[in-house]
Amino acid sequence: MKKVIFSVLAASTLLSSSVYATPQSEMINIKSSSTSSSKKESNKIKYAIYHLSDQQIKNAIALGKKGYDSLQAFTLKQNLPISNDKMKIWQPEVQLDTPYSFVALASFLASNKYENYTLKEAKYYANYYRTADRISFNLKAYGNNIDFADNINVVFKQGNKIYQPVEIRGADDVSRSLSWPDAPAYRANIFAYFDMKNVDFSKNAELIYLYAGKELSVTYKVDFSKIK
Repeated sequence: MKKVIFSVLAASTLLSSSVYATPQSEMINIKSSSTSSSKKESNKIKYAIYHLSDQQIKNAIALGKKGYDSLQAFTLKQNLPISNDKMKIWQPEVQLDTPYSFVALASFLASNKYENYTLKEAKYYANYYRTADRISFNLKAYGNNIDFADNINVVFKQGNKIYQPVEIRGADDVSRSLSWPDAPAYRANIFAYFDMKNVDFSKNAELIYLYAGKELSVTYKVDFSKIK
């Protein structure tokens, strides 16, 4: 009886290993294929954001020429949604800087002065993004003291990895808000730059605004596939 049981178990083990278990080499190939597919999708989304066709640039110029209301409506659609809010007040409006949004804003500013913003000018600045090695987030931040931005930090989180910014600009360029002297009395346009090679554009991520550490922070959902 013991010999029979042993024979059945041995056969079962052999069957499992030969039929159901995936050989290590095949597992490596599957993982490699998955990584390759993810990278292709990431590059595809990245290309869609940072490589504009002439027609897309013309569309951005036309958007800017339509005036403030049209530009503001587009901007609101591009704002990153909040997924976790520990501040409850004065949450920044956050966007990913893109060539499309840049051209639309530049076109609006020119049109507002009755100046002509040409396709040649727009292409020059849009092409800058093609070779950029960083991604940039624009945060319209608010505070009640003129030095409120001195200790602000912004981090980028994707999966279980958290990345510190390569550079933060704008914290020293604080101006009065439209609410001044009432709270929040001051505002700043803060630009947080991150190393582009750390970003997988095919996967969701989070941008975390740290007004005063984790206790006073706002987390934003980043879905690159929805950004123009």
